[in-house]
Amino acid sequence: MQSINIYEKGISYLSAVMSVYMENCAYFLIYLAGLIYILIKGDDKEKEMFLPSGILMFLTIYNPIVPLLLNKFFDVNSEYYRLFWIAPVIILCGYIAAKLIGADADITAAGITSAENRALSGENHTNKNERIIICVLICLIALTAGNFVYSKGYNKIENIYQMPDELIEISEIIHEDSTAEYPKAFLEYEYNMQMRQYDAKMQLTIDREDYLRGVRESFPQDMIEDDEHPQYRILAALLRGQYVDGTLFEEALEATKTEYIVLSKGNDQSELFNGLDIKLIAETDNHEIYKYNVKEPYIYELIDYSDVEHKFSFRRLK
Repeated sequence: MQSINIYEKGISYLSAVMSVYMENCAYFLIYLAGLIYILIKGDDKEKEMFLPSGILMFLTIYNPIVPLLLNKFFDVNSEYYRLFWIAPVIILCGYIAAKLIGADADITAAGITSAENRALSGENHTNKNERIIICVLICLIALTAGNFVYSKGYNKIENIYQMPDELIEISEIIHEDSTAEYPKAFLEYEYNMQMRQYDAKMQLTIDREDYLRGVRESFPQDMIEDDEHPQYRILAALLRGQYVDGTLFEEALEATKTEYIVLSKGNDQSELFNGLDIKLIAETDNHEIYKYNVKEPYIYELIDYSDVEHKFSFRRLK
């Protein structure tokens, strides 16, 4: 989680996460309304299917004390919110919507004759009006409970990879310049996240969890000077804008085998490179690409599974 921390929020962590990721709990309320509907009007099969999982989820996932207890044994700060979209929630919301709108199917399934159907025509007309109203309400909830798909404007897809053209250009520049098959680079947050999806041969200095930590909080001086985690020095300088001694920064690049640094144009942190063995090698429309001459280049070797496959095939034949 980029902005919400269990330690800071305590027992209010659950409601804080739900307000951010579930649009002020609207999605949660739809699920809760579905459970209440099943409890009151559902048949035995529906109750057997949906109520046990609902009770279990309210005792665990939707219990505000559970994240606190789990975090004492496991670091769930970055993963807990993902549980809100597990299968029982999605299935029940869709099922209830289909059940309320498609009530005509119940008449056919029950084997009601055309004569009986005509006798119930007045009631059916009312039911149709009710279903239209329900359908409109469900559509309104779907439209207003989340963010509109074009809320941040319409972005035309630039290429088949659905990635910014500039990111692809940066990838090509680095691969053309580097003698390594798997070059290692530091990129700013958004491009770092996108590059790991686009270019499997681009090794990233900062992994996702360290980046999220850097987005959330500054690094104390003792952590910057700690040789065990040199990537924190790079994050402190280039992400947080904290002062990092040039020698320590260069040592961090060497320790992490970072050969390339990609920064947005106008990023003031590039002034740190003055006097260091870091040179500007290329520019794109909005970014600058710097190169550090690593004394011992990063060597990445793919795991060779050919022998394992051979042994497995041999055993299978025997």
